[in-house]
Amino acid sequence: MSMIGGAAFLGCSGALLYAGAVGAVVHEAIRPERRTIGWALARGLPSEPTAWGLEAREWIFEHAGTRSPVWELGSADPAAPTCVVLHGFSRSRYDALSRLRPLLPHASRFLLPDLPGHGESTGRGTRLGSDEDAFLRTLALEHTTGDILFVGHSLGATIAIHAGTDERVARRLRGVLALAPYERLRTPLAARLDLRAMPRGPLLGPVLASLRALGVRERSTRASAAELRCPLAVVAGSIDPVTPVAEARAIAERAPRSRFELVARARHDDFESLGSEAVAASMAWITHQPAR
Repeated sequence: MSMIGGAAFLGCSGALLYAGAVGAVVHEAIRPERRTIGWALARGLPSEPTAWGLEAREWIFEHAGTRSPVWELGSADPAAPTCVVLHGFSRSRYDALSRLRPLLPHASRFLLPDLPGHGESTGRGTRLGSDEDAFLRTLALEHTTGDILFVGHSLGATIAIHAGTDERVARRLRGVLALAPYERLRTPLAARLDLRAMPRGPLLGPVLASLRALGVRERSTRASAAELRCPLAVVAGSIDPVTPVAEARAIAERAPRSRFELVARARHDDFESLGSEAVAASMAWITHQPAR
């Protein structure tokens, strides 16, 4: 093989490897691993919706081509104060269930859905928060008639903030509790590349461009926080490798009524353990705010 031919071969091989890396990251982003009951059992987390001693029901919520299971805990009355709890990326309602303990005193009814593309939902993949606020908004408006609270972690936190700006939801929304929210999609994508020792510089731009071509768009969480009419409480971990503390704090600072709490030595997934007291205090702050 000539030197020119060898260089061409190496160039083609490198291009294929590069394209494969981009494709793999994009595929994992829109079709994440489904972490459900086996994942919960392996980590010693609650695996049954009755784990907290509340009556539980399961039903399917259909929205825009998806069928998502929802756990309904506590009161069956849609007029009862209802807390909708959203999981993060690649997680499921099992993860939301593990975070329920500090929330229990602040509502009598809880809805825990699997987000599109996650858990045991069927239909399209996730759009990573670019339109899932419509999912949450429709769920809240069709299945509650009283006061609402939104609680979300990571991806779920950004969805909750975006959904809270809707005028119809805002009339009944008492507050949003956001655990480790980030400003834009590029933040967790870049963090995942870093955590896997993949080069952020060459990959992040093409990955975002590919996701845009698939209908995924970035939005500013800070901009939506500024539009909220309800209280926003943000809880962040001091050593979170995914959500920078500065981003979480900036999101809180943009909301007209907000509280920010930093949990020492907490990472991205520590809010059911190290951060439980901060979550409880933040929920108490929200529910004691005067309604507007």
